Amino acid sequence: MWCWCRGSSARSANVLFVLFMLPAILAAPSPSQVADDVCRSEDRTYSSEVPGEGRFMPWAMIPWQGIGFPAKQYITIVNLTPHRFILDRRRTHSYQMDTFDFDDIPQGRARQNTAEYAGGITRFAVDDGGEAYYTIQGTNQRFEVRARTHMDDLHRRRTIFDLTGMRLGQREYLDPGKETAVTLVITGSESYGFIASLRHPEQGSNWMRGLYDVIKDRQLQHVVVPGAHDAGMSRISGAIASVGTAANTQTQGLSIYHQLRAGARLFDLRIGSVHQLENKDDYAFWTLHVSNERADVVLGNSGEALDRIIDDVNRFTAESPGEIIVFRVRYLIGMYRIPVEGPIYWTADIMNAFLAKLRRVNYRCPNLSPDVPFNRQKAAYFMDRNHGAGCVLFLLNGDNLGQDGAAAAVPRASVPDGIYPASWMDVWDNWSNLPHTDAMAADQVSAWKGMPRNASADDAKDDRFLLSQWLVSADIITTTALTIQNIAVLPTNPALYWMGLNHMSPERFPSAILVDYLGVVVPDQWSWERGQLSAEMYTLAIGLNLYMVSENCDISPRKSPLLPRRTRKAVMSSANTATAAPKTAGRLASRASSSWNGIIFANGTGVDDPPPTLHVGRVAVLKAGSRFMNGTVVRHAVTNPLAA
Repeated sequence: MWCWCRGSSARSANVLFVLFMLPAILAAPSPSQVADDVCRSEDRTYSSEVPGEGRFMPWAMIPWQGIGFPAKQYITIVNLTPHRFILDRRRTHSYQMDTFDFDDIPQGRARQNTAEYAGGITRFAVDDGGEAYYTIQGTNQRFEVRARTHMDDLHRRRTIFDLTGMRLGQREYLDPGKETAVTLVITGSESYGFIASLRHPEQGSNWMRGLYDVIKDRQLQHVVVPGAHDAGMSRISGAIASVGTAANTQTQGLSIYHQLRAGARLFDLRIGSVHQLENKDDYAFWTLHVSNERADVVLGNSGEALDRIIDDVNRFTAESPGEIIVFRVRYLIGMYRIPVEGPIYWTADIMNAFLAKLRRVNYRCPNLSPDVPFNRQKAAYFMDRNHGAGCVLFLLNGDNLGQDGAAAAVPRASVPDGIYPASWMDVWDNWSNLPHTDAMAADQVSAWKGMPRNASADDAKDDRFLLSQWLVSADIITTTALTIQNIAVLPTNPALYWMGLNHMSPERFPSAILVDYLGVVVPDQWSWERGQLSAEMYTLAIGLNLYMVSENCDISPRKSPLLPRRTRKAVMSSANTATAAPKTAGRLASRASSSWNGIIFANGTGVDDPPPTLHVGRVAVLKAGSRFMNGTVVRHAVTNPLAA
């Protein structure tokens, strides 16, 4: 406060006080700035316009994915921004394509576009192709999509996403099979910065920490996370001698470490003890995927060792701290190396040995309160633990414990060690248990629509953590013939981005989405080092939290971070967060987009600093017969004006 005293010393004190307080005075938001940072229904940009329904890949096409022409390819574009993606019909053109169907993509929506390559002996498929040009409404940003052939390769068709007009680079994708989709996900905004799914971050995959200011005050059930189904089954280790093969038992292509890097934050982990026939007390802990863990004869196989998973988690959290990582652990039962003599129910000694293994995991969060279910706790409750390094939560399903009558003697959790009963988190685990993609997808979106995410007294009581299992449950004959991998990568996972996304809204969405073969977009290509993975799920999670949920004013009372502020000072303050402390929201877009504007080729190689005229798949000459979307047909070959 001011000192109304006489003398120079008093005046000096007043001056010093003003200088000391000036930064705080200037930093304090004005009433107009505070009023501007409020979520209002009139600011909502989510579009009620629904693009036409897409098509599911027929499973009958799975065995014929590499066969030549004719061929229909789908190209899905997901718009999780407040801007409409406008198709430039004057520039969009195709040559020798039976169908080249592209259109605008409204805000918060996805469109499955179609590129149908022609057949016939009179056509040279090497010339088939098309180019779609998009502008982002209200900005000077643009991107291009190209469909091209590559005749001397097993994958004869390619899709190129060219985002150099957004300074997000280019990527050439192998089309994985006939009538399946290649997907592009874009989120962010002109004022925030854009993020796209062409690649994962090179360093630091802590996307939740990057969104801290956006999600910190949301309940955990209102933060959408990717998940991995049967997460430990990234290989067939053969710790049990059973009939499970990679085709019908393996469910992931990536280790837990790389699943975390690919964005997964919830893991379905099934742990059992495998015992030697000659010595029951000689056992080790493995992940398992079996038909019935209590059966006298167990069918299935083992995946990663528990020790390897613990090492993977610790490696990731050391590199990318600040996340909420949830392991839902079940089975908790034993079997012999040759599993034909029935289950071995865990004793207290086996359970304590298992808990001792979990104590090796860093950043566990001990002694959390049971008074509020974990799903209703705010994200910051977990993210701020361990001095901001976040939480690794273990939730144990103990249904198999004590089945031999020794229930009282077997511990079911260890709260002082941050290992909790599964009941501490209210989860609707929605497993469709259906054998086909279309039926499963319809069941999953029906569940999303049946759970309103708002604060009304009538609906809030039904709001809980909705775990969506976006996967099919085919019989062993089908999975052996077609493989779990092909069923996931070709018809099932791609459908999430058009069918699933278009049935979400700011008021209807799952809390976690479990998939098989997370991050894999072409069967049998899952090398992180060779650039074979893609970041659709990673970017989808960012976009759903950053854009979709931010438009629900009941959940997010603050203004969407993707909308510009009304005052110049507020805009500058938001922009400056790109290089500020790690808890700021703006840093995520800055880090994800950075200044990379390179190229990733279909074989995994890349160029970080290509010449500005290099655009993969852009034709130099428009052949006679080329058709533009506005109806123009090229009569004589001409230079492509965009290739200059």
